[in-house]
Amino acid sequence: MPQTLLAFVAMMVITSFSMTVQQRSILTQRQDLEREIEEMAGSVAVESMEIIRARAFDQAVVDSTVDGTLNDLNLFSFNNATDHFTPGHACSVFSTGSDTCDDIDDFHAMQTGTVPFQIGANTIKFSVDVEVIYVDDNAVRVDNRTFNKEVTVTVRDIWPDSETQPFMLSPVTLSRVFTYEF
Repeated sequence: MPQTLLAFVAMMVITSFSMTVQQRSILTQRQDLEREIEEMAGSVAVESMEIIRARAFDQAVVDSTVDGTLNDLNLFSFNNATDHFTPGHACSVFSTGSDTCDDIDDFHAMQTGTVPFQIGANTIKFSVDVEVIYVDDNAVRVDNRTFNKEVTVTVRDIWPDSETQPFMLSPVTLSRVFTYEF
């Protein structure tokens, strides 16, 4: 009887150890996968920022109504103090619709874009959201027009048509300040 009890305790210890090792291995694999997906999301954020950076500073520049003086400030787009720019554009560059989005502020609160990231034969999809605000020379939000616009791109992993939850605990955020050049 004591030998049976000892054998049973030994089996319990070995099973417990085995489960602990297995759980640790799964946790490590999940952390590795999360880091890889975070790296991909960073690449998507940088690529999105480059797409936005390639656009004109403001619609007034696109329309050629600016003359390269301080008076240009009054020509820049401005919605109101709460929401500096008109939200909801369906930017074609992010496959959300047919809006051209030819200047930086057109991307403000745009319809969420879905960007695929090819990795071998697989594709991981990311959602891209953008916020654009006016900031002063110290990159602090202001509630009026300035010669500086801060663009913040937020990227999350998404798994459409799946029950899979995002692997990243928090989204990747990238901010840049763009300045009007006379």
